[in-house]
Amino acid sequence: MKPSSESAVAAKAALTVVAITFVAEAAIMEALAYFGYTQISLATALLDAAALSLVIAPPLYWLVLKPLRREFERRLEAEVMAQDMGRLAITDALTRIMNRRGITVSLLDAMAQSERYSAPLTVVMADIDHFKLVNDEYGHKAGDKVLAAAAGIFADALRMPDKVGRYGGEEFLMVLPHTTLAHGRKIAERIRAAAAAHKFDIGQKNVRLTVSLGLAQFRKGEDLEQLISRVDKALYEAKAGGRNLVATGKKR
Repeated sequence: MKPSSESAVAAKAALTVVAITFVAEAAIMEALAYFGYTQISLATALLDAAALSLVIAPPLYWLVLKPLRREFERRLEAEVMAQDMGRLAITDALTRIMNRRGITVSLLDAMAQSERYSAPLTVVMADIDHFKLVNDEYGHKAGDKVLAAAAGIFADALRMPDKVGRYGGEEFLMVLPHTTLAHGRKIAERIRAAAAAHKFDIGQKNVRLTVSLGLAQFRKGEDLEQLISRVDKALYEAKAGGRNLVATGKKR
């Protein structure tokens, strides 16, 4: 709550006290008049009420309104902290995209939507080719830079409703809702080309790397394990085919 808001609350409290005090005093005057006492003038009553409010309003604010404001701020802070913790729980600390848990939840949600509305859904698994050699030759810090840069390439190549997350190690999972396999392959090819053209800054120098991608379209009725298994097989096909490829898996 801002200082101006506090002042407004205090002013409202003071006016409320004046009104209550004036009404109470008017009632008292009526009672006195009933018993034959001289009635106090309206102006005098209003001045008395205003004077009394100056005495009552500050304690009322500090004893009632101030604690309520502090409780409101405490609860608001707790809600913000809970939201931040929720985001951290599904975010990969290195790449700043979703972690395995986050992208899996997104995939499950997309599968449910696809199942319900019969909308196409394509899933892509990307793997950085020869990533182990980067760690072995240049060190793990260089490898971390490559992972972060790759995550940026993937995120930039995707559309607004698409999701990407680090699935594990150098593997990344992408969820493409409302996307057929043919359209998903075009997106995957765009990602592959962008990665191949990128110069990865590892601190000591720039290196060229490629990615392999496997993809599969969700089939109505299959579960998460079945879908991921088909995407993994497609990725293995791309790796076995020479890497720096996009594969959709063998047809059954």
